[in-house]
Amino acid sequence: MAYKFKCLNCGEITYSAAPLEYQKNKNCQRCGGKVIQIYPPMRLGEILVQLDAITQDELNEALAIQKRMITRATIGKILLRLQLVNQIDLEKALKIQREMLGGLPYTNSDTY
Repeated sequence: MAYKFKCLNCGEITYSAAPLEYQKNKNCQRCGGKVIQIYPPMRLGEILVQLDAITQDELNEALAIQKRMITRATIGKILLRLQLVNQIDLEKALKIQREMLGGLPYTNSDTY
């Protein structure tokens, strides 16, 4: 499987046979900016972890809460309620996720 990565700073696209966690250099070769995986598409929580907006432990905590809920809330709403992520970081992650899924535009009326 081929993985596709994008620099959040300059937009440089790179490809690899290995996921980002196995890459020696996790920064952009061109500008040194933060690189994130954009293909295959990731879940919202995974994107937030890659953006360093939350830790893996915080994501696991939110997922455990979501699993216990009778009426499931989205992970974004749970993270906001727990104050583990702010609105700006959540919107940034949602924008990245939409780009991964085909470039659908984000509006504030969308649900998390």
